[in-house]
Amino acid sequence: MRSTFTGLSIAQSGLFASQRSLDIIGHNISNANTKGYTRQRLDQAAANPMSLPGGKGQMGLGTEMLKISQVRDELLDIQYRAQNTELGFWEERYNSLSRVETVFNEPNDNGIRKVMDKFYTSLHDLSKDPSNPTARAVALQNGVSLAQTFNDMNTQFEKMVMDLDTEVVATVREINTYAEQIAMLNDEIYRVELSGNKANDLRDKRNLLVDDLSKLIDIQVVEVQDENTPYVKMNILVQGTPLVSHKENTFIKLNGGQLHDLTQDGKDAVPPRDNLSTLTVHNLTWDTGAPINQEALRGVLGGQLAQRDNIDGDVKGVPYYVRMINEFASEFAKAFNDVHKSGQGLQGETGLPLFAPNGDPGSTEQINAKNIRINQDLIREPGKLAVGTTSAVDDNKNVLKMIELREQSITLKMEYTAASGKASKEMSIGKPDDVLKSLIGVVGVDAQQAFRVNENQITITESIDTYRMSVSGVHLDEEMANMIKYQHAYNASARMITTVDEMIDVIINRMGRVGL
Repeated sequence: MRSTFTGLSIAQSGLFASQRSLDIIGHNISNANTKGYTRQRLDQAAANPMSLPGGKGQMGLGTEMLKISQVRDELLDIQYRAQNTELGFWEERYNSLSRVETVFNEPNDNGIRKVMDKFYTSLHDLSKDPSNPTARAVALQNGVSLAQTFNDMNTQFEKMVMDLDTEVVATVREINTYAEQIAMLNDEIYRVELSGNKANDLRDKRNLLVDDLSKLIDIQVVEVQDENTPYVKMNILVQGTPLVSHKENTFIKLNGGQLHDLTQDGKDAVPPRDNLSTLTVHNLTWDTGAPINQEALRGVLGGQLAQRDNIDGDVKGVPYYVRMINEFASEFAKAFNDVHKSGQGLQGETGLPLFAPNGDPGSTEQINAKNIRINQDLIREPGKLAVGTTSAVDDNKNVLKMIELREQSITLKMEYTAASGKASKEMSIGKPDDVLKSLIGVVGVDAQQAFRVNENQITITESIDTYRMSVSGVHLDEEMANMIKYQHAYNASARMITTVDEMIDVIINRMGRVGL
């Protein structure tokens, strides 16, 4: 037989459940604008019923509060983090290519093609009046401007590589910091939940860190069942290596002072090329010494490394443009030097180069965009400029040959060391103007592609996040409706207690007093 006070116990369970639900609703409303917060709810179930004698069924004994759970869809978390990784990669690629476009400065009066046009125009003017010393000086000065443009472009590209390396260092340190914080939260959550509680707010902090980490590097979140406990431990893998293994970390190590791949590649070329030789970069390994495949990384870090390191391939980095502009400057200078050496100055000087490494005609260095200069002997004595094939003051035949170079093809080759030995392939072939147009076109196409993909990734990522927030975010209208619902439930339970109390009062205070 049921206890006289069973009704109080039943009503009390409903009162307490409604009260706790209202507390949770208050917590949700308070954190409606908290980044990373996941909506919480009270999970309830009917309490174990009491069987009535004589097979008359079971009588319910109220409600039981099971746990405070989070409303979260883990599949949406996985999708969001995967798209967030791609967003980080393409953001970095687009930002870098935008800077490359700025270096080429096209179309602009100070762009490389405009400067080259001025150089050819001054040679054309010189061919009309070869005896005019002013025309010689103007041609040489425009040659100086062209060489300086190559120098400035190379300097800016080198600075971009250095800036990207600095960004790689900062990103790796940020990744390691996130990993350390996640490991600490893992341990804290584990300690709280060993007692059977659910550390919802701590889990929110951890999920927010994992979301931020997913933009920096491509991660795989793996949950492993802990032996002899119901607890699931979180591990975060990068290329199969645990960046976070519950409360332990394997950090990414920065190894500074490393030769850039383009520098090593240039040393293997024939003849050797001096590309980025003044720079060193940071390469990555695990702190255990295990290697990291840098080329396969995605996210912000992968985008930074691709733009810092990639010499060729589908994702062209800054070194690709360094190599192209260096090869162009080398081939351009070689073509002009070959013609200039065959001509004569006003005093019969012959065999002089027009362009020289750092302006030194005696240098044995290979000409590139970094060191290309007009021969300083010609700057000091413009009369040595080989305008004609003879020393005659009105001879313009040699400068006409220089002008014709504008219509002659040059070939840019990429030489590298392959598994089978030294190899080479043509990167571009055509007239100098066409080669520059092609190079600038490649930058433009790559930048446009990066812009489109980045915009698409923003849309996709935001769409998934919006859907995710529709599941786990706090909706004030819904919380207000729930608040009213549980308020009425609380009032009803309270009224039930009052009713039972009155019934008990009759039993205790009024039974047996009829007629008194």
